[in-house]
Amino acid sequence: MSQETSRTTANSHEPAAPLKVLVVEDFEDTRFLMRLELEKRGFRVVEATDGEQGVGYAASERPDIILMDIGLPQIDGIEATRRIRADSSMRDVLIVALTAHHETEYRAQALAAGCDAYLTKPVDFDWLIDLLGRLLP
Repeated sequence: MSQETSRTTANSHEPAAPLKVLVVEDFEDTRFLMRLELEKRGFRVVEATDGEQGVGYAASERPDIILMDIGLPQIDGIEATRRIRADSSMRDVLIVALTAHHETEYRAQALAAGCDAYLTKPVDFDWLIDLLGRLLP
């Protein structure tokens, strides 16, 4: 997904608004870095600090992409993903699990809950952008 991070409108070759990414992450430094890297690549970023807030922002902000930490306060990223996927209007949003957990059980749980992909931290942003380009319609 090169440098272009917006979709084109149906009747025009002009790009629509930049893609909106909801970053659900409890560590402030990680959120800051993710915001910086994503905005540098042309995305609009909304931040949530816990799973409950992430579910609420998913409903109110209608992001194109959700980057979901798994180990979150309130409700974890697995449960937050299940709740987001339970909303029929949110079934097509791209959800990528981002976590420090390398164990296959976490990967299986995240994918079963409805995540489209599973990446471990630290995030390689060039690789993430490439992945998003392959997964977005």
